[in-house]
Amino acid sequence: MNVRIDSLIKDFGSFDEPGGLFRAVDAVSLEVNDGELVTLLGPSGCGKTTLLRMIAGFEDPTSGGIFFGEHRINDVPPNKRNAAMVFQSYAIFPHLNVRENIAFGLRLRDLTEGEICERTEKVVDLVGLGGLEGRQPSQLSGGQQQRVALARAVVMEPSLLLFDEPLSNLDAKLREQMRIDIRKLQQRLGITSIYVTHDQIEAMSISDRVVVMNRGKIEQTGVPRELYSRPVNRFVASFIGKAAFLPCEKSAEGWTLLGRPWDPEAGGSLPPGKYSVMVRPEGVRLAPGGKEQRHLSGTVLRSTYLGSVLEYEVELPGTDPLTVHTPGLSGQETLSPGTEAEITFIPEGLHFLPEKE
Repeated sequence: MNVRIDSLIKDFGSFDEPGGLFRAVDAVSLEVNDGELVTLLGPSGCGKTTLLRMIAGFEDPTSGGIFFGEHRINDVPPNKRNAAMVFQSYAIFPHLNVRENIAFGLRLRDLTEGEICERTEKVVDLVGLGGLEGRQPSQLSGGQQQRVALARAVVMEPSLLLFDEPLSNLDAKLREQMRIDIRKLQQRLGITSIYVTHDQIEAMSISDRVVVMNRGKIEQTGVPRELYSRPVNRFVASFIGKAAFLPCEKSAEGWTLLGRPWDPEAGGSLPPGKYSVMVRPEGVRLAPGGKEQRHLSGTVLRSTYLGSVLEYEVELPGTDPLTVHTPGLSGQETLSPGTEAEITFIPEGLHFLPEKE
């Protein structure tokens, strides 16, 4: 099933202004294709959960339309939308065991006991809960409880799966494994899915497409690689990974960076003007500074070993410090704080954003 959102608006009463309105979702339009997993990503309060709740039927839109296929479902109650939601808080029944929790929704339908047992056992194996069917929720780990919540949604055979920050209560290692498992399950079943998170790594690793939201609006929609390497503005660039923005300018004579001549080997088709060049940590190379500085130079403020990468913070003249990542096992000599370093950029990693006048 494909889902289409058409100019959706949601207003709430304002706490700051008596009688006023707060616009949580501001004229959002979006299409999710059949079998696609799309993630709504953004900071707290950006409108992503409100949008998800309107799709589920838990909130009524102020205006705009929600379409499942060709059918406008604004007035269809949640239990008639053939959509299932996996919540952040698991929302499983503490007095029922694993099997009973999974089968609960099926018992509300006109199914035989044999059909209920067959579908329950199939889903138990699908989500990796085999052997735990008789346990109570209190006897399960956080990851196992989330698998129960996922199984309870999947067993209903919905046309649409909705995820409201389902992994935020798990520790980092378990969260990593669960997002892999969710993605594998979604691809195996081919269920159209909409996933809400504020975690950029989670969004990048699980999604066919990512929708970056801010202040109730969509800033950019695209595949993870596009959002990371070609963001449309500073907000998207900063929210999807780490980024530095260095002031530069293109004139008839060529480029200048931080007030000195520069050949970026990129941006040749751009018109003259003032820009910020976005630089990702892995797009920078450092070398000990010599007496004759042929490149941009800076001072190492900090070096931190993070295992897979060695992270540097480098002070540059006239702008914010630059974060640089080098491979942790490269064998390169670590540059100590206070060291002068030459800085070069990988041309393919540069992305130019026009400076607003």
